[in-house]
Amino acid sequence: MVLPQEYSIQKFYQLAGYAKQKHGGRIIEGGCPVCREGSSWGKKRRLYYMIKDNYIYCHNCGWSGNPIKFIQEVEGISYNDILDEIKDYDILPEILDENKPVKTYSEADTLPRDSINIFDDNQIEYYMDNGNVTGVQNNAKKRGLFTAVNKPKTLWVSVSDFIHKNRLILPFYDSNGNIVFYQSRTVFKNEKLPKYLSKVGGDKTLFNINNVDTSLDHLFIFEGPIDACFCKNGIAVAGIQENSDSSMNQAQQNQLQQFILQEKIWVLDSQWQDNAARLKTGKLAEQNEKVFIWPKEYGCQFKDFNDMALGLGINEIPHKFILDNSYTGLKARVLLSQIR
Repeated sequence: MVLPQEYSIQKFYQLAGYAKQKHGGRIIEGGCPVCREGSSWGKKRRLYYMIKDNYIYCHNCGWSGNPIKFIQEVEGISYNDILDEIKDYDILPEILDENKPVKTYSEADTLPRDSINIFDDNQIEYYMDNGNVTGVQNNAKKRGLFTAVNKPKTLWVSVSDFIHKNRLILPFYDSNGNIVFYQSRTVFKNEKLPKYLSKVGGDKTLFNINNVDTSLDHLFIFEGPIDACFCKNGIAVAGIQENSDSSMNQAQQNQLQQFILQEKIWVLDSQWQDNAARLKTGKLAEQNEKVFIWPKEYGCQFKDFNDMALGLGINEIPHKFILDNSYTGLKARVLLSQIR
């Protein structure tokens, strides 16, 4: 038998140390709870969960096995205990059949199971007594996402998904209006999962690419999807690949090619408050990309565009503000060097 993949992934996040998705969601890396990785615990992730292969391996102690073995040995429970736990979530294991391909997470439904569009009052009406659903909706309202000038077509919350349950789900549409990817964000402070989680097994695309107005001259590329909602023609990469020569994956680069007439400007978090944003902006400038550099007056007061829009009581950051503070080449690098 094989466990439902959503369940196995959730358990890996619970049992492995400081787990993190890598390689486009195909692998999850974490600290090994079997050997604790000696002095490397908390510093390196040597336990690999290869999702498609349904296989877990520790590069430190050599432990290996499938998720069933991993859960049994780490939690000290029996296989029947695992089945009982799965029954509580109303999901049953699938029986492997050599004539039937194993369903992988990349073949799952477009959105996490039992997702509700929080923009749709008719859907929300049936869940008014569900504090998690209304909590996610209220959080989105407080962030200004219901009135943002470039808000996505939909926003979602799942009431039962193992991984993305009770989180704000941000859908990534293609230019034809089809959801092809999603990312979920934590809302409740007591949640133990990472702040952002992405669809497992899918190619990360550009957020809000379906909202681009080709009559405008500029395209503004953000790292975070929520910030992109407060700027017309704002799109997002949902995390910059720091260890790559490119700040986008191949799927995102392919999408961007359809906007050759628009000038691209990168807009990251305030370089005055976020050293990682300052370093990433510097790397982009070295690659001859045009970058937005926060003026000190605003950069010391606001950490990102969402924060700025809320602080100023507006639903749109004007293009003129971005264009007046965007630079390339040596000028950009000099200005960044003056930020401490």
